[in-house]
Amino acid sequence: MTAPTTVAVFVGTRADLGPLSPVLEALQSAPDVRLRVLTGVMYAADDLVAALPVSAPAHEWRVAVVPLAEPMSEVTVAAQLEQGAVLARAAGSALHDEGVDVLVVLGDRWELLYVVPAAILLGVPVVHLHGGEVTEGSLDERIRHAVTKLADQHCVASEDAAARVRQLGEPADRVHVTGAPGLDRLATARPISDADLGDLLGTTVERPLGLFTYHPPTAQPDAPVGEWARGAAEAALATCGTVVATHPGMDEGRDEILAALTQLAAREPRFRLVAALGRDYPRVLAAADVVVGNSSSGVIEAATLHVPAVDIGQRQRGRLRGENVVHAAEGRAAVESALRTALSPRWRQHSARVANPYGTGTASGHILDIVRTAALAPRTKQFVDLWPGPRADPRRARDSNEEEEE
Repeated sequence: MTAPTTVAVFVGTRADLGPLSPVLEALQSAPDVRLRVLTGVMYAADDLVAALPVSAPAHEWRVAVVPLAEPMSEVTVAAQLEQGAVLARAAGSALHDEGVDVLVVLGDRWELLYVVPAAILLGVPVVHLHGGEVTEGSLDERIRHAVTKLADQHCVASEDAAARVRQLGEPADRVHVTGAPGLDRLATARPISDADLGDLLGTTVERPLGLFTYHPPTAQPDAPVGEWARGAAEAALATCGTVVATHPGMDEGRDEILAALTQLAAREPRFRLVAALGRDYPRVLAAADVVVGNSSSGVIEAATLHVPAVDIGQRQRGRLRGENVVHAAEGRAAVESALRTALSPRWRQHSARVANPYGTGTASGHILDIVRTAALAPRTKQFVDLWPGPRADPRRARDSNEEEEE
């Protein structure tokens, strides 16, 4: 009997866990796969188990989870560098000790710069999801493209992303357009009722319902991120009856944003701030009247459920987006104006007809097939030039010792 393939999936924060959940379910249910889930930025092991998909019992997930480090208590550059060193050392040990055959990572998070090199040094093939995308307003942009060059196989979400990965010199047979895996969990999502959402939030839900997330725009140093987040949230309150806000991502500037939103939530009962929506996210998104912020949630996922979205500022600049998205500059007035457009009957009717450019919600099955065969590809990769030009002729290359003998 052939031994199962041991696959490790790195989950650093909820930014990874959401879109990775369908992939984790597919890997966990595959009889020829032995799954290990590595973590160590936002989640302690038990917290991650509680947030993982319900398709497998908690005790099975508990066996699969391998913590690399304690969760971060603050997010500064100094703390990131310190956490990164711990992650790098622990990732190398875990990949070796667990006998990992393939490592799966997603996106563009800073922690990947510490986890992925361990796999490279150990000869573990890396399957990268969501490469080739553009987010010019975030340092994540550079990290995503760096991971592309380290990875062995690329499961990209769209044709434009595939073109960029090939533009980086990656062989076409290693680039696979699978669609965005996070859409798989939305395919069967049904809106949560106002009553159930009210019970979840501890309040009475008033319409329109806004779903709010604001992350630090990390490519804009010294930006007043707390002020920007507060202004955007106040714009949402001016146009929506209830606003459900989730915590910002684990980047420098998080603490400033969180403090501003916490103060707003303390004085405004219609603004409900939660750490994350977790397993309830698909149903809440399906029930929302508008998504607002600078998260990929509005740019990538909202179109599947035909929910209008307002994208704020520069963080997602350059990224492919559905036709349900309205862009707004930073500042309360600009965001409020965009929200009034997005909530208008005309825009809501328009959004009801859009197609999501990131796929139709069938990505995880394709990704599973690629993961299964990732270890069979050669470790070396040819750099593919996209233009004709001079190239070294291997027939003319000589060993230095040969030249000396002549």
